[in-house]
Amino acid sequence: MILLIILLIPLITAVFLLFLKDKAWVRSIALAATLLNLLLTLYLIFYSPQTEITFSAVNNMGINFSFGYDGISLIMLLLCNLLFPFIILTGFKQEQKQVPLLNFLILFAQSALIGVFLAKNAFLFYIFWELALIPVYFILLLWGGEGRARITLKFFIYTLSGSLFLLFGIIFLYQLTPGMHSTDFSVFNQLQLPAHTQIYLFWILFIAFAIKMPVFPFHTWQPETYTMASTQGVMILAGVMTKMGIYGALRFLFPVVPLGVQYWQNFVVILCLIGVIYASIIAFRQTNFKKLIAFSSMAHISLMTAAMFVLNYYALQGMLFQVISHGVVIVALFYMVYLTEKKTATLELNGMGGLKLVAPNMAILMLIIMLASIALPLTSGFIGEFLMISGLFQQSIWFAVFGGLAMIFSAVYMLYAYQKVMLGDKNKLMENIKDLQFIDYMILIPLIMIILILGIYPNTILNLPDLDVRSMLNHISQINEIVKGF
Repeated sequence: MILLIILLIPLITAVFLLFLKDKAWVRSIALAATLLNLLLTLYLIFYSPQTEITFSAVNNMGINFSFGYDGISLIMLLLCNLLFPFIILTGFKQEQKQVPLLNFLILFAQSALIGVFLAKNAFLFYIFWELALIPVYFILLLWGGEGRARITLKFFIYTLSGSLFLLFGIIFLYQLTPGMHSTDFSVFNQLQLPAHTQIYLFWILFIAFAIKMPVFPFHTWQPETYTMASTQGVMILAGVMTKMGIYGALRFLFPVVPLGVQYWQNFVVILCLIGVIYASIIAFRQTNFKKLIAFSSMAHISLMTAAMFVLNYYALQGMLFQVISHGVVIVALFYMVYLTEKKTATLELNGMGGLKLVAPNMAILMLIIMLASIALPLTSGFIGEFLMISGLFQQSIWFAVFGGLAMIFSAVYMLYAYQKVMLGDKNKLMENIKDLQFIDYMILIPLIMIILILGIYPNTILNLPDLDVRSMLNHISQINEIVKGF
């Protein structure tokens, strides 16, 4: 029952908001709904056993609408419900048009994302996968920046193309299930597909998830979209929606086509490491602060995907930990981008400088967030990246070397950006600028506290998916042993 409550709270609240006109009430109620969902999620983590809810619909097609969770689902659910209160808070005191509609779309997106992470059925997973796209499309189109119509169309075409690949893969697997057929993940996981089938089916499914993450070379929609998007829109995209691709890969690829995963393993890892180097170099060359953070996000996601595909315990644990860490850090970074633009009226790094002289508190908090992004010890970024690099090292020393370059490059372009924004002499843009306001502290201090707490006490997050990671690796290992026996 609690799963349905978590799913329905943002959806019901979203519909209710459409009937309100007062902006303050709309934002306050939306914030209350997201905080309630966060509390219920924490209850699941600390007090509730694993559970599943199933009820039949369209039974003659063998489709059951079932919701449930395991440790991996809880990681994603926690990420989603942890970040949305901050996304709602970001809209406070902003001059925005159609506030009820905007918050309706944000909460609708949250509900759809929760559905993706709780679905135990591929058909249901696909429904929520598509539903999550709709509100984000309108958030980008109505509240985006310059060129939003063209860029949003490109984003829509890319993501819709990926969805069609996913739909084809689900239908293909559905036809292979025995008896009356089924789209339950448990049935898909029991399929023993021939090796050659798994080898080509891997790419049909992987492309769908690679576009959503995105990883090289399926990334071309991302930089423009992130740069054009409103602050709340880019937080949803970078903080949560990119993780849909990671979660989809874990749910579909590893249990259903393990031989395909092993066959293409090194190729995908190399592709992702190319993406790490490419995105890092492009980030350093950026003069636009927001676009620099966008390429930074791509570099980190590419490293996470590489770690996922090396198929060892440390890498997978580090990747899942980094799901939370990256989400928190990237939301904080994009909020800093918003504050910088609001105070200086520009995103061009070459036109900034000396902001610390008039906003010293902002300079301190930005430095902490950037240090977390470059994986400084005692921050959450260090735990995830250390485990991922350790996992890459077990697969190949060269994978670890190129993966480690991500940390070096990240330090270079992040400190370069900090220098451009904060250091130097005060210029004309800094006249009459004030330091952080109360609402800014309400957003940034909790985010930084999460970063530091996870960096010092990571076991709470690391323990959540422990059994599921071991089970997944054992399944792949057993399949491999069976194949070797023939």
